[in-house]
Amino acid sequence: MAAKKASAEGASSGGKNKTIIFLAVGILLGAVVAFGVGKVIFGKSKEEKKEEKTLPEYTIELDEFVVNLADGSHYAKVTLAIGLEKPLGGGEGGKLEPKLLAPIRDTVITVLSSKSMSQLVSGEGKEKMKKELKEKLNELLGDEMVKEVYFTSLTLQ
Repeated sequence: MAAKKASAEGASSGGKNKTIIFLAVGILLGAVVAFGVGKVIFGKSKEEKKEEKTLPEYTIELDEFVVNLADGSHYAKVTLAIGLEKPLGGGEGGKLEPKLLAPIRDTVITVLSSKSMSQLVSGEGKEKMKKELKEKLNELLGDEMVKEVYFTSLTLQ
């Protein structure tokens, strides 16, 4: 009788351990499923959204610029395109009206000529200049019109 009682106690404590293990696994599995469902429902993380870049709706290519650089002994020959959120101006055939073209060209020339050769040679320097051009053009045009600045041709000498 004592042997039966001891084996019954061992079986009941073994059943409690199995229940605890199943409960822990169930909670863990539920947390993983809830995390997955949350990712699907609430979308992508901030990092994933930041990597996702949309192209501007409208692009206008500007004529070529040839400017002396700030160091005095070098020049840059650059063709740019600007990516816009919405159409700008209303000139014929997607061209800018002269009243907008002159201030835009002036802004680009001013920014380009303020740079030295050493600032523009590196990829980082080119990116900084794009960012500065975007900021200056948005100051000029307002409403965050310029979304991107693209180099379509760049020669430094």
